[in-house]
Amino acid sequence: MTVKKKSAKKNRLSGLSVLGFLIALIASLIIFVILALAVTPARYDIQVGHPAPNTIKATKDVEDKITTDKLKQDAAAKVKSIFVSDPDVTQEVTSELGKTLKDIGGISVLLISDETKELTQSQLASANEQLDGVNLDMNALKALAAADESTLSSLTADTVSLVESAMDKLLESDVPQAAARIEQGLKDAGYDEALVDIAMTAVNKHIRSNYFYDEQATENQRQAEMDKVDPVTRIKGEVIVSDGEIVTEAQYAMLDALGMVKESTMDVWLYLGIGMLVITLMLAVALYLYMFERAIYQSPKKLLMIALICLIAIVSCVFSREISIYIMPVTLGVIMIALLVNRRVALYINIPLSVIASMLASASGSFINMATYTVVISSLVSGTVALRVLKNRQTRLTVLLAGLVVGISNIVTTFAVGLISSSNLMESLYMALYSGIGGVLSSVLCVALTPAFEVIFNAVTSTRLVELSNPNQPLLRRLLLEAPGTYHHSIIVANLAEAAAGEIGANGLLARVGAYYHDIGKIMRPMYFTENQLGDNPHDRTDPRVSTAIITAHPKDGVQLLKEKRIPEEIRNIVLTHHGNSPVIYFYNKSLTENGEANVDDFRYPGPRPSTREEAIVMLADTVEAAARSIPNADKEKIRELIEKLVSQKIDDGQLDDCDISLRDISRIVSAFVTVLSGAFHDRIEYPKVDIPKKHPEGETP
Repeated sequence: MTVKKKSAKKNRLSGLSVLGFLIALIASLIIFVILALAVTPARYDIQVGHPAPNTIKATKDVEDKITTDKLKQDAAAKVKSIFVSDPDVTQEVTSELGKTLKDIGGISVLLISDETKELTQSQLASANEQLDGVNLDMNALKALAAADESTLSSLTADTVSLVESAMDKLLESDVPQAAARIEQGLKDAGYDEALVDIAMTAVNKHIRSNYFYDEQATENQRQAEMDKVDPVTRIKGEVIVSDGEIVTEAQYAMLDALGMVKESTMDVWLYLGIGMLVITLMLAVALYLYMFERAIYQSPKKLLMIALICLIAIVSCVFSREISIYIMPVTLGVIMIALLVNRRVALYINIPLSVIASMLASASGSFINMATYTVVISSLVSGTVALRVLKNRQTRLTVLLAGLVVGISNIVTTFAVGLISSSNLMESLYMALYSGIGGVLSSVLCVALTPAFEVIFNAVTSTRLVELSNPNQPLLRRLLLEAPGTYHHSIIVANLAEAAAGEIGANGLLARVGAYYHDIGKIMRPMYFTENQLGDNPHDRTDPRVSTAIITAHPKDGVQLLKEKRIPEEIRNIVLTHHGNSPVIYFYNKSLTENGEANVDDFRYPGPRPSTREEAIVMLADTVEAAARSIPNADKEKIRELIEKLVSQKIDDGQLDDCDISLRDISRIVSAFVTVLSGAFHDRIEYPKVDIPKKHPEGETP
């Protein structure tokens, strides 16, 4: 069965690769045809090994970025990682450990006073309740009852001493080894093994790292070393090659980098160059998607969407350049990809789009001139600016605002380049105004075209997400009426998810809407879920395995409901993965109790596990919200402790192994959860019972 699943998955991925290749090939051919028809650049007729036709100087300062970056990286690589020690951690650990061991000693005193009686489970439960976080078993309790006060006092002192010694620049990765050394030290000291286990339970609870990698200091030092490296540049006006001088490969490469090489006539080499450039750009995009956006790389729908957007942007540039090359709406592709795919991909796609737009601008002159230079600079700058405007909100009004900001950016950039390249102030001003119109045109075209992509590709945009978050959406309305407990739970999970997503730079709106729908499958059998029950629990009369099958079916039930309503795939994936393949512990434990044995794999959700940050956030938010409601007398510390425990369990169970999420992201997510839940469980004052006197008519004495 496993072999068949792997084979099917392999065949599916092969099919996706073929579709992706066909999409890239067709897009490359169309772009090649557009450029071949539009671009007729003029260049210097220079060949390596032949004399130069005249003296050629550098038209501007040019930095050899590759060499400069290599020198900087070499300098940074020589800097060693910096670690810092926090002595306060050692003091806190030893203090907390001493207190815990003292509490354990207090338990022993109580047991000794009652040593004639047989120890009971009630005494064990009472002891564990007093020792928050230190769980003793009956053997440990008997060992405590048998130990004398001097032995426990000595054990406490030796344990604290060993911990203090072990925490000399203790890294996180060395904590298990340190604990093992402490345990061996106690055993070597001759303590009873049961007492050592008790002491180690307290040690494992408190011991933690006190020696940390100082990333900021290390990066500052590396940056300082990189700043010392002078960039490798050629100065504007410097002679590259003199008239009649034989052109060397180095000179030819420099001239080519400046865009000053041309062929005497349009021939096959020009088309070959255009083809190579298009293929290179396409391969660069494919490599980026493969390395950093694997989900998009494996999605033919999104690849087709990106290809169509780029083609629309290029065609728009071809038609608009007839008015002016500065009015070309290059940023159209960037904004649409940011709205329909994601901002990281848009930022990268902005580079090849800027290059292609600069080639279109070169049709009226040499391949690299003031026009092409201006288009590249303004496109790269305006694309980045547009993405910054669209960072937090991506409504249609924000898109228009982004177009306005892009227009202003284009005006400033184009005017600045015009002043550098030309002394004609009015000409530079006209170029800048046309460029500003191009920025506004990009946003107007985006607003007009985006709804079509939303319908055709069932794409996720902020506008679509806002529509799906409306409580009057049919599925959400059903959830409210048929499973009100689940609806309330989903609202809190949505608050948690959006707050956490904002902390780590994920899509907060997608996380919120995904959380709204994550339990939508429960409306198929609402009374089988605790939050919707009114006293009667049908699971009390159901076999644990059957109960598990019912509970674990709700993600797939939800996906089926969402497919019927054409809810976007990104939200369906959140619904499908919000439990991953984690076990249903309650019914696993129930089966163990009833049958004496059970395989935990039989009590797991079918998966898959989360593969995006938004999916992981909703999984964690769903977990902590359900558990947080059970905390008695909840305060911020209890909430944080519970959340950290639950998140650690998910990590240990491998539920986050398939998504790109770091430990720093996890820490920020936990902090966001604590903030939201602390607000939800804040203390409220008790209102006094006061008899309010009746109001008397005006002028009447009470």
